[in-house]
Amino acid sequence: MRIPIVAAFVLLSVCVVAQSLEEGKQMLRYGRLVKAEEYFEKLVQANPNDPQANYWLGQLYLNDNPVKLAKAKELYSKALMATNQNPLLLVGMGHVELIEKKNAEAKQRFEQAIAATKNKKNKNFGDVEILEAIGIANAMGDDKTGEIDYALEKLGQAAQLDPKNPHVNIAAGMIHLKRGGEYGGPAKSEFEKAIDKAPNYGRSYYRIGKIFESQRNTEMFLQYYNKAVEMDSKFAPAFLSLYQYYENRDINKAKEYLDKFVANNDPNIETAFFQAAYLFRAGKYQESLDKVKAIEAGLKQGEKFPKAFKLYAYNFDRLGDSVQARDYMEKFVQQSNPADLTGEDYAEMATLYLKFPGMETKADELVDRAVALDTVKENQMKYMQELAGAYQKAGNWLGTYKWLNRVDAINTNKTATTFYYLADASYKSKQFQASADVAARYIIAYPEQIQGYFLQKRAAVAADTDTSVGTAIPAIDQYSQFMMKDTATYKGRIMENLSYKIYYYVLRSKEYQKAIDACNAILAIEPGNEYATRAKSEAERLLKATGGQKASSQSGAKSGSGSGNK
Repeated sequence: MRIPIVAAFVLLSVCVVAQSLEEGKQMLRYGRLVKAEEYFEKLVQANPNDPQANYWLGQLYLNDNPVKLAKAKELYSKALMATNQNPLLLVGMGHVELIEKKNAEAKQRFEQAIAATKNKKNKNFGDVEILEAIGIANAMGDDKTGEIDYALEKLGQAAQLDPKNPHVNIAAGMIHLKRGGEYGGPAKSEFEKAIDKAPNYGRSYYRIGKIFESQRNTEMFLQYYNKAVEMDSKFAPAFLSLYQYYENRDINKAKEYLDKFVANNDPNIETAFFQAAYLFRAGKYQESLDKVKAIEAGLKQGEKFPKAFKLYAYNFDRLGDSVQARDYMEKFVQQSNPADLTGEDYAEMATLYLKFPGMETKADELVDRAVALDTVKENQMKYMQELAGAYQKAGNWLGTYKWLNRVDAINTNKTATTFYYLADASYKSKQFQASADVAARYIIAYPEQIQGYFLQKRAAVAADTDTSVGTAIPAIDQYSQFMMKDTATYKGRIMENLSYKIYYYVLRSKEYQKAIDACNAILAIEPGNEYATRAKSEAERLLKATGGQKASSQSGAKSGSGSGNK
């Protein structure tokens, strides 16, 4: 059968257009957003009434929401008029309306698009492309954007019509994740179905990696990110995730992944920013500043890029210019979309404020905001610990104790180190009873470590400022009892403890027999010790002078403990 020449040209042009569209969509799926946007803009310029080119260009604009939301809306509005309400463009406009929280209007457009594409072949569901587009529209945005059950229904119908399409399953997985972390299982199942359909497509592995990263399962998310780039060596987003994992752990490995991310992405403001961030992490602060300045110089008139201010702040902070660091961090927060700010951003700003006297309250408020914003407990503790460290660096031990105490309240995995720092900070901030209480918990958790006993004794002694009450004696006895296991190693400390007791019993409580017992304990460790010998003689004289009555009547009344050599 011979095909007429005109028909042949038509078929050829259709194939070329289809091939061109697929090339643009591939750029979008691989995160090459700059080139994809330029690509579809050229297709629209060449054919302003092409619904496919208009739809995908609008999707690029929506990817840059809220900056280009109005641009997408205008594009779809004009294209709808020019194409007599093309179904795919109806979905595009519905997508805009979802972002505007006009769910009812959006759903009406989706249903109109489905009705327009139903035919004898697809009499129940409509066209697969339309169903997939509806699913994608509902998958994008935050968890308050879109209608989950409706979108999953349409994606399920699309999967029936096109069983080999992995993008339908990826969109379904993304929608499951909008329900919350507990739906990671169903989402993972959808991404695994996508892998079965297209084993060499990196996005499916990458999305599973993101699930494990949200669960803080390092081993598994690294496994899936590495699998993504193994199966799909041009999938830039996975290289970026690997870079971000290693940027604070292994700067050389981070550089390796950053180079691969840049090589497989478009040169743009974001790739330049990551390169500047790498230079900061590598300690090349001036080079990083120069890179940020070049980014700013390349901005179009009216274009904003607040993240540049954050990197300015980080670099100036490391270079010792706290004033510029604070000012740039304030600019970053003021010019950013509040929804884009993280707990870490507020925590970083708080530590900068602490470098200026009188800004402690502001710093505390910012970390409170950071903790409220980030629901991950490990991150909350990190922010509080960072502020505690900043207070310590400023010599403010009360602030250090306050924030370490808040960490302690939510920390369910306390180590010896965490007990030590909290007890030490409370002691140095003169919260002696609190320090003793923390040390007591330290002893219970780690009874074989000497530090807990020392910290408890130190706090108890400090609490009895003039050695008049004797409340430190039980802590001293507990400390000495621990050290009696090895008198050779701890001889000096044991004798110091016993000397404290002698002083208290002779000069304060007049419990002379207990003083004699403490002297004997020293002489047992070091026979002939001059201080113990003289103190014992004086205690015996006083005991004899009182006829033992004081020792008998006061024994145990204040000390609550016997001799130090128990």
